[in-house]
Amino acid sequence: MARVLTIGDTHCPGMRRGYVDFLKRVADTHSVNRVVHMGDLVDWASISYHEKSPGLSNATKEIRNARRQVARLAKAFPEADWLIGNHDALTERQAISAGLPPEVLRDYADLWEVDWMVHPRFAKLMIDGVVYSHGDSGRSGKDAALTQAKDNFRSTVVGHFHSQAGVRWWANPEFRVFGLSVGCGIDVRRLQFEYGRRFTAKPILGCGVVLDGRRAFFEPWLLKSR
Repeated sequence: MARVLTIGDTHCPGMRRGYVDFLKRVADTHSVNRVVHMGDLVDWASISYHEKSPGLSNATKEIRNARRQVARLAKAFPEADWLIGNHDALTERQAISAGLPPEVLRDYADLWEVDWMVHPRFAKLMIDGVVYSHGDSGRSGKDAALTQAKDNFRSTVVGHFHSQAGVRWWANPEFRVFGLSVGCGIDVRRLQFEYGRRFTAKPILGCGVVLDGRRAFFEPWLLKSR
């Protein structure tokens, strides 16, 4: 049975300083033996389909800066499962838009220099009967993790929804499931997240822990007031 640390969206190079140290503390506290990055390891703001601030770095600088942050995560957690998120997949998505075959793309683990097990976009990883997915393949809205758990007929852990975090349970006469949203580890002060200023709901920093497929926790990262 696994004791799983679930890392929220990091959107490197937009990961909040200190997030890796926070993750290591949580991992030590719960004696985890498996790590899952829930997706959007990197941001790829420079090649996104959305409007971009002219102050953002170009793709070359973004890759260089993102690799530094990814390297910190990989050093702290040499073995992990990585669920490809919608931002991670922007190279593949842009290649499809340009009509290029997938053979021209580098492997995700090779591109970002990690030895992690890579799971393709929209994959559902199963550990101890619990579904782990980035979250963009299921229904969204309020309490997206619990909604997707009901749809899956299994307890479900998701990332993707930066402003959702925590565990909710649901039961009927036949079975009981939980939905865990793991929050994220981003620094909203970064220019790449400027689009979020218009939203009332803000990102919740933290991570998730699942023990033996039966107990789930959200661990909030409680920062000092600025």
